[in-house]
Amino acid sequence: MPEPEKKAELRLEVKKLPQLICGALLILLGAVMPRVFNENVFPVLKYYRLSLAEESVHLITSAALLVTMNILRAIPHYIGVYWAVDAVSLTRGKRRIVFADAALVLIVLLVTYRVVEAINQIHYDFGLPAFLMAAIIILYDLLNYNYVSLFKRTLFIMTALMAVQFLDIMPAASFLPVGRGELSRYIKRAAEVLGIEVQINALALVGFVALALIALMLFVQIRDENELREISSLREANARMRLEAQASEVQNRTFREMQYLVHDLKSPLSVVRTLEGVLRIREEEETPDKAELYDRMEKAVDQMSNRISQLLTMDHKDSFTVGELLHDVMQQISIEAYAPYVSCRSEVDGRYLYANQILLSRALVNLILNAAQAVPEDRTPDILLRAASGDGQIELSVRDNGKGVPEEQQEIIWHYGYSEKKSSGLGLAFVKMAVERSGGTISMQSKWQEGTTISILLPEEGDKTGDGK
Repeated sequence: MPEPEKKAELRLEVKKLPQLICGALLILLGAVMPRVFNENVFPVLKYYRLSLAEESVHLITSAALLVTMNILRAIPHYIGVYWAVDAVSLTRGKRRIVFADAALVLIVLLVTYRVVEAINQIHYDFGLPAFLMAAIIILYDLLNYNYVSLFKRTLFIMTALMAVQFLDIMPAASFLPVGRGELSRYIKRAAEVLGIEVQINALALVGFVALALIALMLFVQIRDENELREISSLREANARMRLEAQASEVQNRTFREMQYLVHDLKSPLSVVRTLEGVLRIREEEETPDKAELYDRMEKAVDQMSNRISQLLTMDHKDSFTVGELLHDVMQQISIEAYAPYVSCRSEVDGRYLYANQILLSRALVNLILNAAQAVPEDRTPDILLRAASGDGQIELSVRDNGKGVPEEQQEIIWHYGYSEKKSSGLGLAFVKMAVERSGGTISMQSKWQEGTTISILLPEEGDKTGDGK
């Protein structure tokens, strides 16, 4: 019988540690707030007694003071609980548990109430504010309001909870799970005795409606902003996908064109090789001079065929010296208009590299071309191709005296499609690819209006294992 599948483990993961710490500190602050905002600061009982002994209007003052005191006491720990819960994620396997955040809010609030009660001997009723906060968290999760800042989400929760605090003193709302504290009951009972229930209801209703409307406007703003940010994020993702698709299409097309090119170039070489063999056979008496010429012809054809093959097989690698690579590069640029302004300096001509020489030489040619194009027209180009060594590596660098690259663009210039010259944007992306295929790294140092140095670090052949040789 097949073994029953094991249930994935329940896991609580911290996503935002600094936010979790701030939330915990706010919860602790809320726990000591009743010691700060008490009868000495808000004389609720004083005006309550005055309303019974003198004028009933003092009861309205007592009710307003009670609401203000409750808001100042409660807001810190409500915000702290939300921040703490938002900073963690409760998952089973790789899937997030539905309504997990709301359940965590209720659990943490219940624990917070008990801590406040133990510290201050004040009972916090587990009622409407707690369930309202859980409902808001569920709403955030269902609507995926993660694109809006934490501050704006918190402001909406805070305003909604402040509105609910006005229901504590509202006699007409006694059927709701609010206002079950000792002082709230005193005020509502006194309003009934003194016959000013209408006034107290009106006060509570005005405060509740005003804050509820503010909360509603904040929610609409959060909803609209979240939708705009989500659309913007989707557009950016689509743009990246289109750019990657275009780059992939260019790469595939380039590869196909290279295949055709290799085939076209190898066909005449095969003919030359065949004719060389036929000529040897037809020679009745092969002199040493002719034999040497045929050997040289055969060797040249083989070298050309090998180089053409390397164009197709980018992962193909051979051993070659740094001097051979630099000679190849300088030979390729010798016909260009900027060639007189390019100098070459090498300290490691005899050192060996193990890479695709064709690919690497084309990468250096691209860097020199970019360097020449970066020099303003009113400035004489000064481009240096340099080779050095250190720590078992060969450093190949191209330095220019061009306009430089702004710091904010020094990361994106390596991406496919990026160009300041309205070209295909494949040059530097190709260079990076060629260097990485050769087992190296590439970096840039640039100062605006002073110049740029691009350095390539490659391992010397002696430091490699020799796999594939």
